[in-house]
Amino acid sequence: MNLGFRGPLPSEMEGKKIRVQAVFSQRQVDRRFPMETVIEEDEELGAFVRADAEILLPWVFAQPPRHKVSVTFAVWCGMEEIILDDQPFPVQKELFARTERLIKRNAARFALGTAALPVLLARGYLKEGKNMSRAKKWANETVYRFSGCSYSPRQRNTDYFADCYEKYKEKMPELTGNKVLFLSERLPEQGGNLALIKAYLEAEPEVEVTEFICTRTVNALRKSELRECAKKCAQARVIILEDFYPQLHSLKLRKETKVVQLWHACGAFKTFGLTRMGKPGGAPQSSMNHRNYDFVSVSGEAIRGIYAEAFAIPTGKVKALGVPRTDCLFDNHYKEKVKKDLLEKYPVLSGKKVVLFAPTFRGDGNRDAFYPPEAFDVNRFMEAMPENVVCIVKHHPFVHQTISVRDCFADRVLDLTGKDHINDLMLLTDLLITDYSSSIFEAAILEVPMLFYAFDQEEYMESRDFYFDYESMTPGPVEHSFEGVLQRTGEILFAGEQEGPCNLQLAKKTERFRAFFLDALDGKSTERVGRFIMEHYLDAPEKE
Repeated sequence: MNLGFRGPLPSEMEGKKIRVQAVFSQRQVDRRFPMETVIEEDEELGAFVRADAEILLPWVFAQPPRHKVSVTFAVWCGMEEIILDDQPFPVQKELFARTERLIKRNAARFALGTAALPVLLARGYLKEGKNMSRAKKWANETVYRFSGCSYSPRQRNTDYFADCYEKYKEKMPELTGNKVLFLSERLPEQGGNLALIKAYLEAEPEVEVTEFICTRTVNALRKSELRECAKKCAQARVIILEDFYPQLHSLKLRKETKVVQLWHACGAFKTFGLTRMGKPGGAPQSSMNHRNYDFVSVSGEAIRGIYAEAFAIPTGKVKALGVPRTDCLFDNHYKEKVKKDLLEKYPVLSGKKVVLFAPTFRGDGNRDAFYPPEAFDVNRFMEAMPENVVCIVKHHPFVHQTISVRDCFADRVLDLTGKDHINDLMLLTDLLITDYSSSIFEAAILEVPMLFYAFDQEEYMESRDFYFDYESMTPGPVEHSFEGVLQRTGEILFAGEQEGPCNLQLAKKTERFRAFFLDALDGKSTERVGRFIMEHYLDAPEKE
């Protein structure tokens, strides 16, 4: 289905980022589908919004619809959502029917595919723009569709995992008890979402908590580990995640098993999930990634529709109950203890103006992550700062590179990459300098002044893009040059002492940012999320 939207651009919308979602609805179930949106000019009509999408209807919903489907549009103008539902139009439910072909493994067909592999690689090389990496992927997918066998260790292990799950379901046709499984490909951090909700549920005598935590991805898991994980999934009444867990989406889960996604980030900044369909690194429309979540907790009411789009789930499954790991940021006793411990650990910070430089990484991921050292010259930065300024450098955990500091600044520059938690460091921070990092949401909670250094904004937008206009959304000024950063840092650090207009303006922008993205955060997220899981997904007596 080729779907298009045309609409005039009111003058109040000019200069703001416009995004359009096609909203497919059947009773209480909806699917928000991102559309390619541009602003165009017409001599007679003036400026207008144009949005288009080529939509594979069989993959709009996780399951083919059983009721009448209608389509409306949601237009995001900056940080405001406008639902255009005055004239919804119907789409025949029969058009959403999905012809699923069960791929059975066939050794003979796999042998034929292997024999034809040179031809497939040559064809894929031409088809994929002479990119050999993509050609190999295309050839592998072609052989897999033909034979049910794959050359990819990831796909082979995923298929084995799904087969094991089905066998365990047959052995255990009914769920018993209140088993809750915590599932992750990374170690849960102390005070993180998984750890807090796990502790909450472990305190409930009716709940049996188990986990499968392994930092190796599915292609590197042993067969015994795949069987163990599949068995725990088959026994679980609730499966709890805080990040993407790829192989889980290959399963046809029991109806009784509910999947809870706590997600690790607050707010909605860089595009993620199925918002990135069709873009480099994005999933195809037929992907089932994320789509089996039954409950997602987010940090604010206004962003529920964005998470529904990113996870391709009904908006009703996204609830603004908060983010557990932010609870400690509202705990004054905790904050005072952390500050005291940090000052004992790093006495140089005592009585100083603290600048925290914490950018995100460049590159595709853990293996090639970096930050260009020439972009932020810490020695030049310290030359421009008074003696009472200390700089903490905190690169993303993926970045493993050292900084070169002159001896004269050695006692005023701390490289704490891979050490103390960034949220703890922000308790002593007078200014956070960052770029596109989601740490800005925690900084906003703590009312830390922020400065955004976006020297590569256009390049970064081409690869990732944002849900909102970057410069209007950021709770602080944006600079694109290092010289601008030097000047603006002094203005922000010392404007408060003079009670000038600079800090007042920044405070208002931060308050607006906080009200939009973080209105569900109040220090009680763990209790709300834990109680919701208990009351809706587990057979446990209600608390008085």
